[in-house]
Amino acid sequence: MSTKESYFAEETTFLLEARQRAEKGQSTTEEWRQAYGLLIEKYEELLKVVQVLTHQATQLEAKLEKARTQLEIQKKALSSEVEGLERQLQVQQKEITKKAQERDILYDRMSQTRMMLLVILAVLLLVVGFTLYYLFWDTDRMIQFVKKVRGLE
Repeated sequence: MSTKESYFAEETTFLLEARQRAEKGQSTTEEWRQAYGLLIEKYEELLKVVQVLTHQATQLEAKLEKARTQLEIQKKALSSEVEGLERQLQVQQKEITKKAQERDILYDRMSQTRMMLLVILAVLLLVVGFTLYYLFWDTDRMIQFVKKVRGLE
Protein backbone atom coordinates (compact mmCIF):
# COMPACT_ATOMS: atom_id res chain seq x y z
CA MET A 1 0.00 0.00 0.00
CA SER A 2 1.36 3.44 -0.89
CA THR A 3 1.46 6.39 1.51
CA LYS A 4 -1.50 7.91 -0.26
CA GLU A 5 -3.66 4.82 0.32
CA SER A 6 -2.58 4.44 3.96
CA TYR A 7 -4.54 7.57 4.84
CA PHE A 8 -7.80 5.86 3.87
CA ALA A 9 -6.92 2.17 4.33
CA GLU A 10 -10.44 1.07 5.27
CA GLU A 11 -11.97 2.86 2.31
CA THR A 12 -9.37 1.43 -0.05
CA THR A 13 -10.11 -2.11 1.15
CA PHE A 14 -13.84 -1.53 0.73
CA LEU A 15 -13.27 -0.23 -2.81
CA LEU A 16 -11.20 -3.29 -3.76
CA GLU A 17 -13.85 -5.64 -2.40
CA ALA A 18 -16.61 -3.74 -4.26
CA ARG A 19 -14.66 -4.03 -7.51
CA GLN A 20 -14.17 -7.73 -7.04
CA ARG A 21 -17.91 -8.23 -6.41
CA ALA A 22 -18.78 -6.13 -9.45
CA GLU A 23 -16.36 -8.11 -11.63
CA LYS A 24 -17.94 -11.39 -10.56
CA GLY A 25 -21.27 -10.10 -11.73
CA GLN A 26 -23.23 -12.96 -10.20
CA SER A 27 -24.81 -11.00 -7.39
CA THR A 28 -28.53 -10.97 -6.75
CA THR A 29 -30.62 -7.83 -6.62
CA GLU A 30 -30.71 -7.97 -2.83
CA GLU A 31 -26.89 -8.28 -2.66
CA TRP A 32 -26.62 -5.28 -4.98
CA ARG A 33 -28.99 -3.31 -2.75
CA GLN A 34 -26.98 -4.20 0.35
CA ALA A 35 -23.73 -3.35 -1.42
CA TYR A 36 -25.20 -0.07 -2.68
CA GLY A 37 -26.46 0.80 0.83
CA LEU A 38 -23.03 0.03 2.28
CA LEU A 39 -21.47 2.11 -0.48
CA ILE A 40 -23.72 5.05 0.47
CA GLU A 41 -22.78 4.69 4.16
CA LYS A 42 -19.08 4.57 3.35
CA TYR A 43 -19.42 7.49 0.96
CA GLU A 44 -21.21 9.50 3.64
CA GLU A 45 -18.46 8.72 6.19
CA LEU A 46 -15.80 9.58 3.66
CA LEU A 47 -17.58 12.80 2.72
CA LYS A 48 -17.68 13.86 6.39
CA VAL A 49 -13.95 13.15 6.76
CA VAL A 50 -13.20 15.08 3.57
CA GLN A 51 -15.37 17.99 4.77
CA VAL A 52 -13.51 18.10 8.11
CA LEU A 53 -10.15 17.88 6.37
CA THR A 54 -11.14 20.55 3.87
CA HIS A 55 -12.32 22.83 6.67
CA GLN A 56 -9.07 22.29 8.57
CA ALA A 57 -7.04 22.87 5.42
CA THR A 58 -8.95 26.10 4.78
CA GLN A 59 -8.30 27.26 8.34
CA LEU A 60 -4.63 26.33 8.07
CA GLU A 61 -4.38 28.14 4.76
CA ALA A 62 -5.94 31.26 6.32
CA LYS A 63 -3.50 31.05 9.26
CA LEU A 64 -0.63 30.55 6.85
CA GLU A 65 -1.69 33.57 4.79
CA LYS A 66 -2.03 35.65 7.96
CA ALA A 67 1.43 34.53 9.11
CA ARG A 68 2.84 35.27 5.65
CA THR A 69 1.30 38.76 5.75
CA GLN A 70 2.69 39.39 9.24
CA LEU A 71 6.11 38.18 8.12
CA GLU A 72 5.99 40.52 5.15
CA ILE A 73 5.05 43.44 7.40
CA GLN A 74 7.83 42.54 9.83
CA LYS A 75 10.27 42.17 6.95
CA LYS A 76 9.39 45.67 5.69
CA ALA A 77 9.67 47.10 9.22
CA LEU A 78 13.01 45.39 9.74
CA SER A 79 14.23 46.59 6.37
CA SER A 80 13.19 50.13 7.25
CA GLU A 81 14.92 49.82 10.63
CA VAL A 82 18.11 48.56 8.96
CA GLU A 83 18.03 51.48 6.51
CA GLY A 84 17.61 53.91 9.40
CA LEU A 85 20.50 52.34 11.28
CA GLU A 86 22.66 52.45 8.16
CA ARG A 87 21.90 56.16 7.78
CA GLN A 88 22.75 56.75 11.44
CA LEU A 89 25.97 54.81 10.98
CA GLN A 90 26.90 56.94 7.95
CA VAL A 91 26.21 60.13 9.90
CA GLN A 92 28.30 58.87 12.81
CA GLN A 93 31.12 57.85 10.46
CA LYS A 94 31.06 61.35 8.92
CA GLU A 95 31.18 62.89 12.40
CA ILE A 96 34.08 60.64 13.39
CA THR A 97 35.94 61.52 10.19
CA LYS A 98 35.32 65.22 10.80
CA LYS A 99 36.50 64.97 14.41
CA ALA A 100 39.60 63.04 13.31
CA GLN A 101 40.38 65.78 10.79
CA GLU A 102 39.85 68.45 13.46
CA ARG A 103 42.15 66.49 15.80
CA ASP A 104 44.82 66.29 13.11
CA ILE A 105 44.56 70.04 12.50
CA LEU A 106 44.82 70.67 16.25
CA TYR A 107 47.90 68.41 16.49
CA ASP A 108 49.49 70.29 13.57
CA ARG A 109 48.82 73.61 15.30
CA MET A 110 50.23 72.25 18.55
CA SER A 111 53.38 71.14 16.72
CA GLN A 112 53.75 74.58 15.15
CA THR A 113 53.18 76.25 18.52
CA ARG A 114 55.81 74.00 20.12
CA MET A 115 58.30 74.92 17.44
CA MET A 116 57.58 78.62 17.89
CA LEU A 117 57.97 78.29 21.65
CA LEU A 118 61.28 76.50 21.17
CA VAL A 119 62.48 79.26 18.85
CA ILE A 120 61.33 81.96 21.31
CA LEU A 121 63.01 80.07 24.16
CA ALA A 122 66.24 79.80 22.15
CA VAL A 123 66.19 83.52 21.33
CA LEU A 124 65.43 84.34 24.96
CA LEU A 125 68.27 82.13 26.14
CA LEU A 126 70.57 83.80 23.64
CA VAL A 127 69.57 87.27 24.85
CA VAL A 128 69.92 86.23 28.49
CA GLY A 129 73.25 84.58 27.70
CA PHE A 130 74.61 87.70 26.01
CA THR A 131 73.29 89.87 28.82
CA LEU A 132 74.93 87.69 31.46
CA TYR A 133 78.15 87.59 29.50
CA TYR A 134 78.34 91.36 29.19
CA LEU A 135 77.20 91.91 32.79
CA PHE A 136 79.67 89.60 34.47
CA TRP A 137 82.61 89.14 32.09
CA ASP A 138 82.76 92.14 29.80
CA THR A 139 81.19 94.92 31.84
CA ASP A 140 83.13 97.72 30.15
CA ARG A 141 81.71 96.86 26.81
CA MET A 142 78.21 96.71 28.35
CA ILE A 143 78.55 100.17 29.83
CA GLN A 144 79.67 101.57 26.47
CA PHE A 145 76.73 99.87 24.75
CA VAL A 146 74.20 101.30 27.21
CA LYS A 147 75.70 104.81 26.87
CA LYS A 148 75.56 104.53 23.11
CA VAL A 149 71.91 103.40 23.16
CA ARG A 150 70.92 106.28 25.50
CA GLY A 151 72.87 108.77 23.54
CA LEU A 152 75.21 109.69 26.38
CA GLU A 153 78.33 109.19 24.48
